[in-house]
Amino acid sequence: MSGPALAIMARAPVPGQVKTRLQPHLTPEQSADLALAFLKDALELAASVRAYAPFLAFTPTDMEAFFRQLVPSSVGLLAQSEGDLGQKMYSIFQQLRDRGYSSIVVVGSDIPTLQPYHLEKTIEYLHDCEVCLGPSRDGGYYLIGAQGAHGCLFENIPWSTSSVLQNTIERAKTAGLSLALLEVCSDVDTVDDLRRLRLELERLGQTPGAKVPRHTEACLKDISL
Repeated sequence: MSGPALAIMARAPVPGQVKTRLQPHLTPEQSADLALAFLKDALELAASVRAYAPFLAFTPTDMEAFFRQLVPSSVGLLAQSEGDLGQKMYSIFQQLRDRGYSSIVVVGSDIPTLQPYHLEKTIEYLHDCEVCLGPSRDGGYYLIGAQGAHGCLFENIPWSTSSVLQNTIERAKTAGLSLALLEVCSDVDTVDDLRRLRLELERLGQTPGAKVPRHTEACLKDISL
């Protein structure tokens, strides 16, 4: 068996198709620029934790050439499947399980304050637990890791609601899967999230050893809220 795999889920940063909840506070072009900055920082984060085999799970499928020129050669590409978020994530787990990875971790590309220790802690948890979740402030999760692929964690979940995390925890318990939780972090979907992000970046900049998302920081300098 191979070691752990890390898959970053990303949508092509096309104006008008990404981070639409930031509009009209941001223009479609600014939203796309920010999404691209988030993705670049996520890729750098993945590269900083060498224990993982890194992958980028992208959509839409006809943008493979764009993503290939964006990611380093050490990052594998996976096309996201059709279906809802749960079907897409389950497909990623199945593909990486079938390649022989002992544990699989999936994160979004829009959590710029995520730190290497979050990913390192996930590996530690998955040595002893079957599932690891990273709770987000909106009631969802920013990270899911597991030993193998468990369809029960992804079926009939009310995605994009405040009960995603709790429903997933209940599914794991019902299936008898041991579970560990990381600390709370947040992805960036709304303008309030963006304002909170600015404060978080200031805090990271003053924290010794913290990884500051440089692409996001540079992009935000050109955005006024």
